[in-house]
Amino acid sequence: MPEHLIFSSASYIAAVGLGLFSIVFFLVRRKPVFRSMGLTFNRWLLIDLMVGLLITFGAIGLVFLVEWALGSISVEPGSLTFSSFLRDVLAPILTAAIIEELLFRVLLLTGVAILLSRLKYGRWIAVVSTAVVFGALHLGNDGATAVTAFGTGLGGLMYGIAFLATRSMWLPLGLHVGWNMSQGLLGFAISGHQVPGWLTSISIGPEILNGGTYGPEGGIPGMLSRFLIIALIVLYVERRWPDGRLSDLNFAPGPEKKRRKKNRLGPTVQGRRAAGK
Repeated sequence: MPEHLIFSSASYIAAVGLGLFSIVFFLVRRKPVFRSMGLTFNRWLLIDLMVGLLITFGAIGLVFLVEWALGSISVEPGSLTFSSFLRDVLAPILTAAIIEELLFRVLLLTGVAILLSRLKYGRWIAVVSTAVVFGALHLGNDGATAVTAFGTGLGGLMYGIAFLATRSMWLPLGLHVGWNMSQGLLGFAISGHQVPGWLTSISIGPEILNGGTYGPEGGIPGMLSRFLIIALIVLYVERRWPDGRLSDLNFAPGPEKKRRKKNRLGPTVQGRRAAGK
């Protein structure tokens, strides 16, 4: 069995195992499991998704313009139709992003963050370590190299920061879908995979600039855009939670179980009323 398949299998097993550990951990401590693992359903869901989409579409649009200006890509009309968008772009990209966010953020990152919670920079270490795993898992893709793995790892870094800072999977999911979809629509390869787009962007320059057949995240402009996205994520969560701390990635408040409201009269007053009847 190829080494990357062994590593992938081990990573998926670890993610599921740490996810189960997290569930037990939260149950024992009587914390709401779904909300504690980032599966929150509230009015911020759509906002976080839209913010993620806008940030990444803007970043990839900037990468496209830079690479075009540098002459590292040639641009031709694409072959995208409405049916091919639904079938070959939206469905596979959305499915892959949901699966990866559930595996690597909701399950793996949550479990690692719990294990490292007693360390001073435990949450940051958890983000970086799971980002390394995320990048290495893509080494089996077409056109993948150590450089592209680093670029993909930066993606894991930005998704992990968004996940722990918001304590929710929706911002990282919006970022993930937006990053992949904007690449595909502008004719770039998506981590070695090609889909129909509005345009077709063909690599004609050094791979260090355009990422070659792997896609923009393997080139310098794409990697720099990842850092821009991280800065915008931090700006977003700092505006939303001004009292948050970047040093340990604590911004969104922890989820709490809703308790039933007690009768304001209290048991003593209720007992007196009952005795007086």
